Amino acid sequence: MTADDPGSRAAERAESAGRRTRELSERLTRLASGWPSSEDDVRAARQAAEQSATHAEEAHQRAAARHEQAAQAHEAAARLHDDAADMGVGDPDRHRRQAAGHREGAAADRDSASADREAADDDATEEGAR
Repeated sequence: MTADDPGSRAAERAESAGRRTRELSERLTRLASGWPSSEDDVRAARQAAEQSATHAEEAHQRAAARHEQAAQAHEAAARLHDDAADMGVGDPDRHRRQAAGHREGAAADRDSASADREAADDDATEEGAR
């Protein structure tokens, strides 16, 4: 695995989440024992929040790209079903219905991609406001 492959990125995110979980657990223990927050605690919390916002934005961008790829795959499948129907292969009516279903899937994936891009923009805006 390279640093750029999805498995490595997922492992890095999991490691980061585990680290943040431990930090929060330690913080909760300190709070429960009556210790006040230190400047280091506040600094670490801000840094973790910024990192989380960055990760969220990146995740939404990846999701948008994958939804676009799925939409393209649906469109390609729809074209193949239309071609099969045009050539009279199998049941043309069934091919037309399947093509229509794939076009609906493509539209839904494009809607999801748009929502993911909006969420990524929102994440970036929130991060910039900090």
